[in-house]
Amino acid sequence: MGYKHNKEDILKVGYEVFRTNGYHNVGINQILKESGIPKGSFYNFFESKEDFAQQVIQQYGENNRCWMEDYFENCDLSPIECLKSFYNFMMNLNEADRYNGGCLVNNMSVEVGHHSDVIGAEANNHFVGWLNVLAMEITKGQDAGEITKDFSALELAEYMHAGFYGVLARTKVTKNRVYMDVWFEMTFKFIST
Repeated sequence: MGYKHNKEDILKVGYEVFRTNGYHNVGINQILKESGIPKGSFYNFFESKEDFAQQVIQQYGENNRCWMEDYFENCDLSPIECLKSFYNFMMNLNEADRYNGGCLVNNMSVEVGHHSDVIGAEANNHFVGWLNVLAMEITKGQDAGEITKDFSALELAEYMHAGFYGVLARTKVTKNRVYMDVWFEMTFKFIST
């Protein structure tokens, strides 16, 4: 009896392949090789490489949103300190990865989002979902008097996370965290009351 391939396992392979190599540098044959599936099985699950990438982003985005919600729900620090802890964790994670991969949603947005409405919309949908999670924590900080009310919580979330995405791009080029540290210091100085 033949091996029945698991779609979730194939999507996990897609995450690693796309995150480290990009969309345009990956062909279907590499995906087949990395996931160990025949072409026919791939097309039983996915209509095309674009459909595959969309589903990889969908899984990644949803998993990250759930992880972020759990992170803030279980954080015992004040809201602003929880946000600092969150971004410190993300910065350390990227440093441990030697700035090779970054965020899949960020990478796909920059590389493919303008050319593929499907991938662009999927990436933006998850980015906005993450902003909403951050905005909830920012609102708590505003209510506690720790974070400025000069801007809405959602505007501050966009400012912070879009800035962090920019820093991720910089660290891929510079291969060090100096710009992350500067972004961190400036961002929290700006939003603090």
